Amino acid sequence: MVWQKKALVALRDAMIWLETNEEASPIIQQAYHQNRWFEEVQVKSALHQWVLSLSDDAIDQWLQQYNWPSAVHNTHLGVIMAGNIPLVGLHDLLVGVLSGYRVSAKLASDDAVLPKQLLMKAAILDPVWSDQVVFVEQLKQLDVAIATGSNNSARYFSAYFKHIPHIIRNHRNSLAVLTGQESSEDFIALGRDVFDYYGLGCRNVTHLLVPEQYDFTPMFQCWDAHYADIQHHNKYINNYQYHRAMLLMNLDPHIDTGYVIAKEKEELYAPVGMLNYSFYTDAGQVESRIAAWKDQLQCVVSIMTGIQALPLGQSQCTTLSDYADGVDTAQWLLEQAANA
Repeated sequence: MVWQKKALVALRDAMIWLETNEEASPIIQQAYHQNRWFEEVQVKSALHQWVLSLSDDAIDQWLQQYNWPSAVHNTHLGVIMAGNIPLVGLHDLLVGVLSGYRVSAKLASDDAVLPKQLLMKAAILDPVWSDQVVFVEQLKQLDVAIATGSNNSARYFSAYFKHIPHIIRNHRNSLAVLTGQESSEDFIALGRDVFDYYGLGCRNVTHLLVPEQYDFTPMFQCWDAHYADIQHHNKYINNYQYHRAMLLMNLDPHIDTGYVIAKEKEELYAPVGMLNYSFYTDAGQVESRIAAWKDQLQCVVSIMTGIQALPLGQSQCTTLSDYADGVDTAQWLLEQAANA
């Protein structure tokens, strides 16, 4: 377990450098020019959360949960990384390295700068990040694979990797359950779940489950004061305006704040610039809805107890133990290596 901690500390120190050092500014600018959603504040927010998740105590606690290999074994893992928010695919890559795999990673075109630059810096501190990882355009001769993409690409990945053990992830979204007892501080926190990374992440809330006769006014008044500036982002507001125009043309009822649209709709997914909402009458209905959406849900945030929800504002505050889709990739990769 000693070399795994050394590798994670090197990765954390590289992230600190990328987040705080002026010399790293051109890298962040390059990432932004490649993907205009990746503004500096968004990139640094992602890096900061990673740094928090890689504290010494957090590393020790996570590493102690598994029986890590004492040395690399070079079983070949292929990772297809998503690019919807900065460094979103990094967790699969790092778990692969710590599990002893030789990792070939195919980067998303929307996030092709940050992972390469981050690992280059980390490799200076610990060469495992260059010895065990290669970035490729095409994945070949794999022993196992992890792939993340849209629902359509997930079907393709399942067919392409059918001959080897694999984890395929498709599109998911997150849910907020409101009770009517939320404070202004709760609404501010919920705004982070909705608006961080412009709503592009699978952990972003896209549906509000609210009590019958719920009054949205206090929430939107709070958001007006704290999040209305999101309308100044060109790509975000273009999405908002498009969906607003479609709703107006179809005379489709909705709530329009000027920067986000709320519409009563049973679907969990809502596009950028929109939120869906639906009503419940009791906790049993909430539990039923969560159960029905199980395969589409990434996480739930709420002040309601008994539904295994994260606190409001915590959807993007991930730790090393927060595995996408609830699949423990560390345990799975260790088992695959043992059976290889």
